[in-house]
Amino acid sequence: VESLLPPVPGEESKTSQEEAMEKVGKAKKAVEQERLEIMDRHHENLRKSAETYEKLVKKRVLEEEIEKRRLQNREFLEKSIEQAQIRRKTRAEGRE
Repeated sequence: VESLLPPVPGEESKTSQEEAMEKVGKAKKAVEQERLEIMDRHHENLRKSAETYEKLVKKRVLEEEIEKRRLQNREFLEKSIEQAQIRRKTRAEGRE
């Protein structure tokens, strides 16, 4: 029945204004949703970057530790060889 009656001038502008406000509200919600999605992706990227950085740091620390142990082993072997040579020399001199 309402659709048969001509719109009242004051009500028509109110309806248009209400529709405009609804559109603005929907647009604001859409923008906010998009912003939240962007922030979620950003946080996920930060998390992944932090994990990657942590892995790289751990790898570097392990590599440094391995190299340190290699040097210690090399020094130990050199000292052992040197001590063995001294013992052989001492034994050889004792036989003479």
